[in-house]
Amino acid sequence: MMRFGLVLGAMLVAMPAMAQKAPAAGPTRDKIRLAILDQCVLTQSGKLAAEGAGPKCGCYARAMSKALTDEEVAGYRKSLPKRLADQSQTIFAGCK
Repeated sequence: MMRFGLVLGAMLVAMPAMAQKAPAAGPTRDKIRLAILDQCVLTQSGKLAAEGAGPKCGCYARAMSKALTDEEVAGYRKSLPKRLADQSQTIFAGCK
């Protein structure tokens, strides 16, 4: 019984250190894809041709997230890099 108490005591002492959260990870390509998808669907929802926007926005989000360099993924905040602005309309138009 004494061993159990010692093990339990050691676990209770170690738990606060184990419970600390890991540092927040930077953006991932998948998180960026989801953010692009959300923004696209929101943008398309107010338009007359909004029907079927989900699959088209999914295609667009996949293509745009793949077009990002690793450095752009690491530095992503809330918008796509300026170098992709011209391509974005072409990519969106090419999605069905």
